[in-house]
Amino acid sequence: MSTLKPVSRVTLGEQVAAQLSDQIFQGMWKPGEKLPSESELCVALNIGRSTLREALKSLAFVGKVQMRPGEGTYVVERTNILLEHVLTHGPLKTEKELDDVGEARLILETETVALAARRAESKDLVQLDAILNEMKLSLNGEGPLFAELDFEFHMVIAKSSKNQMLYELLIPIRDVLQEWIRKAQTLPEHRQSSQRQHAKILVALHQRDPAKAREAMRRHLQTCEKVFSSFGKRSLQPSLAQPADT
Repeated sequence: MSTLKPVSRVTLGEQVAAQLSDQIFQGMWKPGEKLPSESELCVALNIGRSTLREALKSLAFVGKVQMRPGEGTYVVERTNILLEHVLTHGPLKTEKELDDVGEARLILETETVALAARRAESKDLVQLDAILNEMKLSLNGEGPLFAELDFEFHMVIAKSSKNQMLYELLIPIRDVLQEWIRKAQTLPEHRQSSQRQHAKILVALHQRDPAKAREAMRRHLQTCEKVFSSFGKRSLQPSLAQPADT
């Protein structure tokens, strides 16, 4: 009997929050769009205003919606509001916590690229080919900054996995690391190495080889981590409190 644990009870507010979250995910309300008024939602859900506000506050806390006094509640434009709050006020203040972000990226990106090797459409591969070509040009100072293209390359791969949840989970992690990426790309030798590694990843995607794609991504991210460490993570921490240029 000692192994039994109390059963948690889901409150009405949590049920409402889950339902609204599902509707947002399914596209009932688009990013930036205003939700129906509180009175309309209360009638539609057959709940009281206090329950609705509890649900909306929960969604606002996790970055799904933004409650604007006197205006209403809006679906957020981006999914990383909570993360930006954490970066400004904590708890990402230690090297261990920064390492955790890098580790999460390694886990997510190696699996998304494996899925992309199976699921990417022809148009996805064409887009990645174009980005890689732009990256090559940017090595000589032509076109967009290499770091911006690096970011785009990885996000297109994530999108090509056709798993929206994995894609959305990766966005805030990539945002945190964007400053590291930008600083690392100031080293010409790293840009050259990164270009070669991106090319290997793309070859694996064209070959539809999940294992090869996963290994190529793993080696690339491990190389990036070594470069980040060479800058000294502690010296980078203050800049993480500000949103990186994208």
